[in-house]
Amino acid sequence: MGSWSELDAIYPPLALTPATVLVVALGHVAGATSIYNDGQLASFLPAGLGYDAELCARAEHYLATVPRARFLEESRALLSPRQRLIVALRLHERQLAAGNPSTSHPLVAQICAGLGVSPGDLAPHRATLALLHDHDSFAQ
Repeated sequence: MGSWSELDAIYPPLALTPATVLVVALGHVAGATSIYNDGQLASFLPAGLGYDAELCARAEHYLATVPRARFLEESRALLSPRQRLIVALRLHERQLAAGNPSTSHPLVAQICAGLGVSPGDLAPHRATLALLHDHDSFAQ
């Protein structure tokens, strides 16, 4: 996926965009205040987004200066229900990938609730996410 301007969505400088929401939400869960680590893009960034200068500047701005509550309020207003669910699923997927099978990670739960995604919305997807990270099935 390229920049949002390629999709005819034009946003003012440093305004929140759907791609920025995904990056910043993942950054919050990773405990990041920047999308950079030692001058390189941080490892929490999802593959497949076009990390152009605008997206990087937007994500830096939201991670470094915008309070989480305001970020969540703006995100909830911006994203479609489908986009909110995708962000929530990515947060849970990252949690499982990190080896935390708990369904009650407080920060993930807070962000999901702030986006308007309930545990019930996620319930049908939990088994699939858990299956994706069932590495015990490949023991040697």
